Amino acid sequence: MEWTQRLTQILHNPPLLQEPLSRHTSIQVGGPADFLVYPQNLDELQSVLQLAFEQDIPFFILGNGSNLLVRDEGYRGIVISLTACCAGCYFMEDTVRVGAAVSLSWLAGEFARRGYRGLEFAAGIPGSLGGAIFMNAGAFGSCIGELVQEVVTMDFKGCRQKRSRQELSFAYRWSNFQAEDVIILEAALSLQAGDPEEIKHNMERMLSERKARHPQQPSAGSVFRNPPGGAGYLIEQAGLKGMVIGGAQISPRHGNFIINLGNATAADVLSLIRLARDRVLEQFGIELEPEIRIIGGNGKDRGEKG
Repeated sequence: MEWTQRLTQILHNPPLLQEPLSRHTSIQVGGPADFLVYPQNLDELQSVLQLAFEQDIPFFILGNGSNLLVRDEGYRGIVISLTACCAGCYFMEDTVRVGAAVSLSWLAGEFARRGYRGLEFAAGIPGSLGGAIFMNAGAFGSCIGELVQEVVTMDFKGCRQKRSRQELSFAYRWSNFQAEDVIILEAALSLQAGDPEEIKHNMERMLSERKARHPQQPSAGSVFRNPPGGAGYLIEQAGLKGMVIGGAQISPRHGNFIINLGNATAADVLSLIRLARDRVLEQFGIELEPEIRIIGGNGKDRGEKG
């Protein structure tokens, strides 16, 4: 039996064929995936991973599509969305168990509504919890790793494992998961009660600052990790703020964002990424490291992590 037939048999909902990933990324660019699948439970996910492992089929776990750039050639393999199988959220006495597909911004709002502090920084961040933990997302001096108490993962052979706080490592835009072949399924976050009015005020202030500093057009979020001085500042000092290639632009509002003006291609975005890296290296001797993940095509661009 062809593996494509086995894939269809595994899934309750049939895979989407040649699905444009521009529909599933925040920057709204990217070619089609051979297969986009939505496992309905962890058993289906396990079976898909086992099939991919046995048949040596490339696969990619799709979160909310932020911090992601898909090349125009698309993705040759299986793209897996966890939105159907990892979307639970259960508040307990001092922890909350949250599925990897849950929106980080929604979770921040739920924390505030229930009077828990520590996640105000995530207001307006468009990613999923799983992606946030993988990248140790943060803002305003805080990061998600500070709250993580436990993570449940599944390796690429379909085996599940529960990891305690002592088995986890976090640093600036880094977690130990970046060096492992695992998928984040669920996490337990610590709950810290606070003053509801203060939490609400802090969240509104941070959200307002984010809206004032960041562009509102489609983007993939911060393109580069911040070196001393900040990537946006270096790109601006290199004279690239507002630079346009095709349908993509280095945001006039923030130099570390590349926005889609409406008809951008991934090639346009990649050209601006290369230009910014080359110009900053030439003028300041600093090599910018991409924060966004780049998938699809030949996979040879510098900074690729996906």
